[in-house]
Amino acid sequence: MNTRPEADRYPVRVFEVAVSRVQDLSATFRRITFTGPALDRFGVEGPTLDLRIKLLLPVPGHTLSRPGAPDGTLYEGWYHDWLRLEQPGRGFIRSYTVRAGRTMAGAREIDVDFALHPHVEGKSSPASDWARAAVPGVSALIIGPEVAAQTALPSEAGIRWSPRNAREVLLAGDETAVPAIGSIIEALPADFTGHAFLEVPDSSDIQEVSTASGVRVTWLPRNPAKARRDELLLDAVRHTVSAPGQTGPDVVPLYAWVGAEAGTAKMLRRHLVNEIGLDPKVSEFRGYWSLGKAGSGVNGTPVPAPELCTS
Repeated sequence: MNTRPEADRYPVRVFEVAVSRVQDLSATFRRITFTGPALDRFGVEGPTLDLRIKLLLPVPGHTLSRPGAPDGTLYEGWYHDWLRLEQPGRGFIRSYTVRAGRTMAGAREIDVDFALHPHVEGKSSPASDWARAAVPGVSALIIGPEVAAQTALPSEAGIRWSPRNAREVLLAGDETAVPAIGSIIEALPADFTGHAFLEVPDSSDIQEVSTASGVRVTWLPRNPAKARRDELLLDAVRHTVSAPGQTGPDVVPLYAWVGAEAGTAKMLRRHLVNEIGLDPKVSEFRGYWSLGKAGSGVNGTPVPAPELCTS
């Protein structure tokens, strides 16, 4: 792939990493820990919150054509150039959230939690298939921010959580948003209040999430309730969130962060904006995947059965 002059490169790059640990949190969630010297340059200042990265996945049995320069630098427009590549060399890109990061024995590592959808015989699901097969030592390519970056990050990698001066918050998501919501909640200070609703497939998917804040965390397992997808999440928000009070022109009374299937996110946005009176300009509504499409959010490609991508 072509590279561009130094002046055109921006603070998102390709990081060569390797799987160091694999942990099955439940039948739905698999945590994969990545490490490697390249991660010394990875990250953002402060908590990662809902920091979004991209994972480059090869077509099984084929070599992956990595974007950018050999040293990992990228440039504006790299994604459009990547889309022009032919398969099988192009591979796949999926969006995920950094669940946690740390330094162990002098080496940087990051956790990424994969929400695995049920395996369907004869159906290819690049991200879930890769995550199921991952073992320590397997190499991978991650696109994410360089910690030394001083400029705003582009859309493919960055933090969207921005409550401004709001101290009452609503976090709502399905299983694809559990990693992001968990990371956000764990970083919130004590003066935050509100609710976090997490809809998951099964009660075994409930995770321990600690927070210093006053945000109440509610897990909504569809099984054994035998609820349809998004039913519990929509009901919880509609029955819990009331119209926020307004105490001044510069005050954000309630900040909402929603990550779910695109149609679900749209319904929650409509309810919170039209019926509750939430200002859509100061909240975040993310379609993390789309029913009937493979890939991330509304830009996925049509397939007979949906693939979940955790962002």
